[in-house]
Amino acid sequence: MEFDWKVIIDYFPDLLAGVKVTLSITILSLLIGLVFGLALALARISGWKIISWPAYVYIEFFRTTPPLVQIVWFYFVVPVIIGMELSAFQAASIALGLNIAAFFGEIFRTGIQGIDKTQIDATRVLGLGSIDSYRYVILPQAFRIVLPPTTTTIMLLMKGTSLATAIGTLELMRVGQLISLETFRPFEILTAVALIYFLITYPVAYGMRRLERKMQIGEI
Repeated sequence: MEFDWKVIIDYFPDLLAGVKVTLSITILSLLIGLVFGLALALARISGWKIISWPAYVYIEFFRTTPPLVQIVWFYFVVPVIIGMELSAFQAASIALGLNIAAFFGEIFRTGIQGIDKTQIDATRVLGLGSIDSYRYVILPQAFRIVLPPTTTTIMLLMKGTSLATAIGTLELMRVGQLISLETFRPFEILTAVALIYFLITYPVAYGMRRLERKMQIGEI
């Protein structure tokens, strides 16, 4: 079987459109995950059971249930509950964002608790309030600790966007499937899809590794 480059060239604009949707889902989900994940981490270490216990339940639920189930649930069930339609893009972005928030919550919690307690005591001696202590002392140091697992989690999120295919989101994988069915050339199209995933994820992984090295040697 010969590899037909022409079919890839002909349908490249469609694949590129799928890439744009994939990146859009990734960015939106990542923003949701980072913000909500930090909130979950702070709730977990707050010492107040009224917020730490619900945060714990949330994290364990979203970490132990399949993201595919969560995406499908958000698409078909949430509109019934809230009485408002969600597009496939919206459902996938929210579901993946809330899913990844659970993982970020544990990553951030571990990073914050990994800070030497003397650092926290020092902020109190200096008269810093809780917000300033986290802003200027705790979170910057925790960032160095959480960077490696955060990078891995972002990679998983970018690849996990392909699960949105289940609800018809026109992201890269879904577009590749439709083109394969139309052209009867899955070998070329799905190979191209795999290569495109590599091309959009590897630069992120490489950039994060560079950032990690710079932080380790104190360049930033």
